[in-house]
Amino acid sequence: MKSLSETSSKTQKLICLSALFLAWAVGYADRIVMSTAIIPIGQEFALDARQAGMVLSAFYVSYALMQLVGGWMSDRYGSRLVVVGCVIAWSVFTGLTSVAWSFASLLLIRFLFGMGEGCFSPASSVTVAEVFPKQERARAKSFLISTVFLGNAVGSGLVALVVVYWGWREAFQLLAGVGLLVSVVLWLALRSGIAQQQKTKNIQTGNPLRELIRNPAALKLTAIWFCTSILYIGMISWMPSYLMKQYQIDLLHIGLASAIPYLIAFLGTNAVGWLLDKVGQDRERHFMMGGSLCCAIFLSLMISTTSITLLVMYWTLCLLSFNFIYATVFSVPLKRFSSHLIGSATGLMNFGGQMAGSVAPIIMGSLIVAFDGSYMAAFWFLVAAAMTAFVIALTWRNPAPILQQQAGQAHA
Repeated sequence: MKSLSETSSKTQKLICLSALFLAWAVGYADRIVMSTAIIPIGQEFALDARQAGMVLSAFYVSYALMQLVGGWMSDRYGSRLVVVGCVIAWSVFTGLTSVAWSFASLLLIRFLFGMGEGCFSPASSVTVAEVFPKQERARAKSFLISTVFLGNAVGSGLVALVVVYWGWREAFQLLAGVGLLVSVVLWLALRSGIAQQQKTKNIQTGNPLRELIRNPAALKLTAIWFCTSILYIGMISWMPSYLMKQYQIDLLHIGLASAIPYLIAFLGTNAVGWLLDKVGQDRERHFMMGGSLCCAIFLSLMISTTSITLLVMYWTLCLLSFNFIYATVFSVPLKRFSSHLIGSATGLMNFGGQMAGSVAPIIMGSLIVAFDGSYMAAFWFLVAAAMTAFVIALTWRNPAPILQQQAGQAHA
C-alpha cells in the first residue's frame, strides 16, 4: 500500500507547504525582532551587554529543551495539533513581551516564548515526511527553512520601521496578531487530515531517541549544527548592536541593511535544496565542509573591514555559505533516516542548535564586557565555532545503511 506522501495531490502538497511556510516566516520574525528591539529595550531598562545577552539567550534555553519533546510528540501522535498549538502559544508570548516591565520579566517571558515555539520545527519535519515522497523532501524542507532568512528580513527591516515610528512594544503586538491569524490558516490547511496519518502508524516499540544517541551519524549532525548555530545565532543576536556602535548607523538603517543579506540568503537556501535533490546524493560531506570553511573565511573578512558596503557583502556571503550546512543537515534525516526517526532526529539536532543559541549571545556579551566594549573577541569566537564544524564534517560518512537496519529491527 502506498504511503500518503506518495499519493498526496499536488494541490494538497502546495496548500500544506504554503501554510507551513507562513508559520515558519512569522516564527522567525518573532525571534529576530528582539535583536533589533534589544537596543531601545536596553536603553529603557538600563541593560549592559551581559544582561542583553541573557535576554537574547533566554528564548533558546527553553526552545532547546522543547525540541526533544516536540519530536517525540509528533512521531507518536501526529503533527497537526502540535504545529498549530505551537503557533498559538508563541504568538501569545510574543504579545506578552510588549508588557514586560523589568529585566526579570523579560527573561521570564522570553523563556516561555521559547517553550511555545520549541516543538514546531520537529513537528513540521514530520508533516513534510507525511506529505512528500523522499525524492522531494530536501526541496520541501529547504523551502521551509529558507523562511529563517525571509522572517529575519521582515523582522529586521519592516519591524524596524514599527520600532522607530511607534515603539518596540507595538512591534511585538503586531507580530502577535499576525501569528494568531496564521494559526487559523494553518489549522484550515491541515484540516483534510493529511498531517494526521502518523498518529497511529508511528507508535513503535523501542525508543527512537535512544537509537539516535547511539548512532555516530546522528551525533555528528547534532555537533555540526551546534557549532554552526553558535556562529549564526551569535551573528543575528549582536549584528544590530555592532552596526550601531562600529558604524554609527541609526536603528532604521540597521534594519534595512540587515534585510539585504537575509533576502539573498532566502533565495540561496532554495537553490541549495535543489542542488541536494539533483546532485547532492552522497555529497553531503562536501556541502557541510565547504559551507563551514567559507563561513569562517567570510566572517573573518567581515570583521576586518571598515567599509559598510564590504561588510554587507561579506555578511551575505557568510549567510550563503551557512545555507549549505543548514539545508544539508536538515535534509539528511528526511532522505536517509527511517520514517519513525525523522521527528526525533530533527528534535535532537535542533536541541543541539538551540543549546548553542542559549550560550552564544551570553558568551559574546561577556566577551564584549571583558574587552571594554570591543566586539572583536566575540566575533573571533564565532570563527572558531565554524572551524570546529569544519573539522567534524571532515569525518562525515553517510549513515543510510545503519539506520535502515535499525529501522528494520524496530519494526520486527
